[in-house]
Amino acid sequence: MTVYFDSSALVAVYVTEAFSARARRELRKLSCVPWTLLHDLEVRNALRLLHGRRHIDEAELHGLLGHIDDDLQRGRLARPVIDLTAAFRRAEELSRKHGSKTLARTLDVLHVAALLEIGCETLVSGDERQITLAKAEGLRALDIRAGT
Repeated sequence: MTVYFDSSALVAVYVTEAFSARARRELRKLSCVPWTLLHDLEVRNALRLLHGRRHIDEAELHGLLGHIDDDLQRGRLARPVIDLTAAFRRAEELSRKHGSKTLARTLDVLHVAALLEIGCETLVSGDERQITLAKAEGLRALDIRAGT
């Protein structure tokens, strides 16, 4: 696995929104993508927030969560081995090096640290600050907001 989808891009895969077409197109190019503990919390929480804000109903929420579980079982989403202590240390290093310039939020920094820890070379995201951080580290970054 060399391509890492940020939570923003994965939510766009599962829930139809403005940038879903690009996110889904990029995902179709791959056999599987990493699903870290960060994704597990952030994507599922984002879906629950959509339900709480009444953008999706209870049945849709359960269907989407089930879809994620199915993709995990089928191997479409893969759980890489990641040392969380190393990822947090790397995140602190990224923050120290780039935080005042990129203004990336903590979870965005953690995602970039995680992708570096598991050896990914490309980030797919819809978050401008996270993309800027990834590029500052010499990574390739695809913005799902572009080219839709």
